[in-house]
Amino acid sequence: YMKKRGAKINALRDEYDKERLAFEQKVSERNQEVDALETAYRNGDPEAVCTYNTMVLERSEYPDGFPQEFRLAYLPEPKELVIEYELPGVDIVPPVTEYRYVKTKDVIEEKLRKQTEVKEIYQDVVSAICLRTIHEVFEADQANVIGVAVFNGFVQTIDPSTGKDIRPHLISVRSTKEKFSELNLSRIEKRSCLRNLGAQVSSRPEEMQPVKPVVDFNM
Repeated sequence: YMKKRGAKINALRDEYDKERLAFEQKVSERNQEVDALETAYRNGDPEAVCTYNTMVLERSEYPDGFPQEFRLAYLPEPKELVIEYELPGVDIVPPVTEYRYVKTKDVIEEKLRKQTEVKEIYQDVVSAICLRTIHEVFEADQANVIGVAVFNGFVQTIDPSTGKDIRPHLISVRSTKEKFSELNLSRIEKRSCLRNLGAQVSSRPEEMQPVKPVVDFNM
């Protein structure tokens, strides 16, 4: 019995040692990968800069219904990061502004938002996502490899006249880090701020009226 018990203990110890070594090796490899990524990012390697900023934007927390899908491209010579970002559709704005219980009828009645209010809220959402995203990439850029950020915000929708899938851009802006750092984001009026930055903003985003991106991502 003691021999069997001893053999079992030794087998468990060997298994533990193997698992510990494997874990330590994985940690070491992971640390090497992180160090390599940091070095490449600080050297302005396009792939590393995009990988780093992908992690930055993936950590952003948004309510349910926000796609948070995007593509990134980095141009080392002008130190420019281009962000092609999917925006939520206008249906992100709740159509009902309040519910009221009518005791005499024993029913719950809905009060719908006015279309003008839906438009105002949706414009504000689009503007907020744009400014927030640019702020996040500039704020996280510890190595100062991003001198300029471009944000192109688009929606995935259907053209009602053709039934085909379309991707109209609703907002597009290009800003230097220097100019953006001068903004006090806690005190700005978002749309005025975007106009000051020279942004292209759809005048009717709720109708998916497109704008021309200031920088074509595919170029």
